[in-house]
Amino acid sequence: MTAREQQKQRTRQALIDAYLTMVRDGGESPTVQQVAEKAGISVATAYRYFPNPKSLRDDGSTFATRDFPTFEEVLADAGDDPLVRVELLIRTITGLQFADEPVWRSVFQMTQERWFAQWEAGGEMVPVRSTARRDGVELALRPLAGELPKKDFARLVNAVMLVWGVEAVIATRDAVGLEPGEALDTMVWAAQALIQAARKQQEGPA
Repeated sequence: MTAREQQKQRTRQALIDAYLTMVRDGGESPTVQQVAEKAGISVATAYRYFPNPKSLRDDGSTFATRDFPTFEEVLADAGDDPLVRVELLIRTITGLQFADEPVWRSVFQMTQERWFAQWEAGGEMVPVRSTARRDGVELALRPLAGELPKKDFARLVNAVMLVWGVEAVIATRDAVGLEPGEALDTMVWAAQALIQAARKQQEGPA
């Protein structure tokens, strides 16, 4: 990488860092001009990198998970008990989301903007979220893959996905009014209850 390319990279990173700092401090999406002033970079230069606030949100959101451990790292020493594994997954990943809540709300906002952009364009609707959370749940529940029929295992994965993650962060905070610790306890309880229900269903009538 040339010196010029390195300077461009540093400038871009400075703008992203300033954006994330302002979101974390104020909870709102700042303008490109505000971010430029925060970073000590000229507004004209900032607009060359980010022509509008949406472009800032898009790039800023990619840094929300840069320090996250992988699902494999989270579950490396979790053993084979799916109740333990799912609790560790939720408390680790969603705990990090609570610790950076304004940024994750910005990530959620970005995905909704993508959905509405597709809907307004009237073309093909494609997923606006990755499969990362599903991958994490499947890994956490892997010990159940041989215990439950394939269809029931897939349904359990789908159900557990509903009770944690950024949507659950917003629901437990805004609709229910829970503090982060209480919200995490509730998410873990819900996920474990779903696992227990799936297992009980396999036992058949008492």
